[in-house]
Amino acid sequence: MKTEDLKTKGLTDEQITYVMAENGKDIAREQNAKTTAEKELANTKVLLDDANKQIDSFKGMDIEAIKKSAEEYKTKYEEADKKSKEDLAELKKSHAIDLALLNTHHAKNVKSVKANLNLENIKLDGDKLIGFDDQIELLKESDSYLFDLEKKVDEGNDGNDGKQKETIPPNSDKETKADQMLKAMGLK
Repeated sequence: MKTEDLKTKGLTDEQITYVMAENGKDIAREQNAKTTAEKELANTKVLLDDANKQIDSFKGMDIEAIKKSAEEYKTKYEEADKKSKEDLAELKKSHAIDLALLNTHHAKNVKSVKANLNLENIKLDGDKLIGFDDQIELLKESDSYLFDLEKKVDEGNDGNDGKQKETIPPNSDKETKADQMLKAMGLK
C-alpha cells in the first residue's frame, strides 16, 4: 500500500496518515507472530535433531544401555523443553511490551524506554502485562521526554460549553511516527 494509491482514491492526508499508522501496527503484530513461530520451529528442529542422533546411537546397544540412555534423553528433553518454553514466554512478553509501548503509551524510542524498566517485575498473564502500567506511569512522570504525550486544548465556546476537548500531538508540526514508519518501509 502506497500513499500515492490512497491519494488517488480521494483520502485526505489525515486519513492516509491514520490508515498507514494502522497498517504499520498490523505489520508489526504479524512480524512478532512470525518471529515467535520461527523460534518455535527452530526449537522443534533442535529437539528433533537430538532425538534422531539418540536413535542412531541405539543401534548395536544392549537393552540396559538403551534404557539408561532413554532416561538420560528424557531428562535432557524435559530440560530443553522447559528452557524453550521459558524463552518463548520471554519473547512473547517482550513483544507485548514493545506493542504496548508503541500503541498505548506512544514511546518515542522503545529500546530507550525498556532500558528504564525493571523487566523482571513485569509478568505476562494471557494478553495482560502485570506490573507494567505502574512502571510506565512513574517513568512518564520522571522522564516524560521518552513519550509522545498528547496535550489537551480547549476548543472554545462553540456551543459545547467549552467541555469538548481535542487532542493534538505535541509534535504536530514535525514528522509523525506514522510518517517515520512509512519512510522506513519505503512507502513514502
